[in-house]
Amino acid sequence: MPYYHSYSGSEAAKPPLPSNRRPPEASGPSADLYARVARRYCPPAFDLGTAFFSGVRGPVIERVRRATPFWRLIAFDRLAPGADGTVPSVLVLPPYAGHFPTLVRDTVAAFLPDHSVHVAGWADARRVPLSAGAFGLGEAVEAVAEMITEIGGPVHVVAIAEAGVVGIAAATLLGRSNRAPASLTLIGGPIDCRADHAGLAAEAAARGLDWLVRAVIAPVPPPFEGAYREVFPGFFALTGFLTRNLDRSTVDHKELFLGLVSGDGDGADGHRGFFEEFLAVMDVPAEFVLQWIEAVLIDLPFAPDLGKAFLPAAAPPLSGIPLMTVEAGRDVFGGGGQTHAAHLMTGSPQGGCRHTEDEAGRFALFSGARWRASVFPRVADFISNHADPPGRSKPCKVEDLLKLSGLTPALVGRLNREGIYFVYQLARLDEASASELDRRLGTMAHPLAAQLAREARFRLGEVGRS
Repeated sequence: MPYYHSYSGSEAAKPPLPSNRRPPEASGPSADLYARVARRYCPPAFDLGTAFFSGVRGPVIERVRRATPFWRLIAFDRLAPGADGTVPSVLVLPPYAGHFPTLVRDTVAAFLPDHSVHVAGWADARRVPLSAGAFGLGEAVEAVAEMITEIGGPVHVVAIAEAGVVGIAAATLLGRSNRAPASLTLIGGPIDCRADHAGLAAEAAARGLDWLVRAVIAPVPPPFEGAYREVFPGFFALTGFLTRNLDRSTVDHKELFLGLVSGDGDGADGHRGFFEEFLAVMDVPAEFVLQWIEAVLIDLPFAPDLGKAFLPAAAPPLSGIPLMTVEAGRDVFGGGGQTHAAHLMTGSPQGGCRHTEDEAGRFALFSGARWRASVFPRVADFISNHADPPGRSKPCKVEDLLKLSGLTPALVGRLNREGIYFVYQLARLDEASASELDRRLGTMAHPLAAQLAREARFRLGEVGRS
């Protein structure tokens, strides 16, 4: 694995380049991709120092609630000004395919105003010594179950992309002991790859695990703490391993990235910032990647394997656990019901909530203006409807900010930065608060907030009468 060792050796020889310093551009898409990937980025930080609570900006303190060699439970403590009632607890499971957990920064930021947020902080395997043992799919499932238990009380799990199967297995494991999460939301994760229009499942089945071990697994070289640990190098995630056919190792990185964020609604600045995050990669334990591929891509459809301690039961794996699935209509990994197939595990395939963003790529489901304006309100509404004891919650219709007259993804992004994510928040604006919002938005010359508030009140009134 010469590329991986030269990449690792360059990191060991000198510190990572700061994000504001870039090497000279290489020539051609393949060389340019390698030049960008070979540059070692500093591990990103969440940098979520403040958030809006009830319209007032307050501080957020990030802390590690529990740490092990392979994962950390990261808590975001909300120091809301004034009285802050009980809010739903959310555990976000980031993708575990070579990117740092900060890839879900936008996801966390959207939840912060009205939720108690925790994140599963997967560790960079190159930093984990061999003495820490192995960390496969089963260990990841047990880790998530421990996180849910550590948080305590009703916990709503939001599993993103490859972490979806981990969330399913952990929910099933806890459900067998009557400690199931309050709800489970799967965003863009492959569950049944028989609908894989990208052909990745067929490629994995045809080539087998032996070929994968030779092609994409390598030992961590000295002097890293994880020296000689077998890993899936993170930079392979950028060359199409989990997003394109397995034999395309030199795809145009711009084509790959734009496919992933298709329809996210953000402009060039938003794409640039997320691209830098996308290029900051980490290594994943080889045993986790190979077991994930075998369970999801080869032994399809996926079914949680809880070992001999749990014999097959009459009840489906997710029986009694509220489930929501979200899919991207333009997911370059697959699509066509791969995530929605999880409802077959509930015993009521027609039940639960399912939502498809027809014009979106996978990353647009949890980052960018489309996530904030369209996907997040639906997920938050689903969690809210299952946050109270049964019988107390009343489902309500979700209205997207983008459906209001004159709003564009760019304007929605500016409203999000002011702490406004829902139509009902606009409906509550009085004349003074609308003028203040116009001042912050720079729309005083042509007032926008009051107009949006009137339309929001009208829309909500129509919903109430329906």
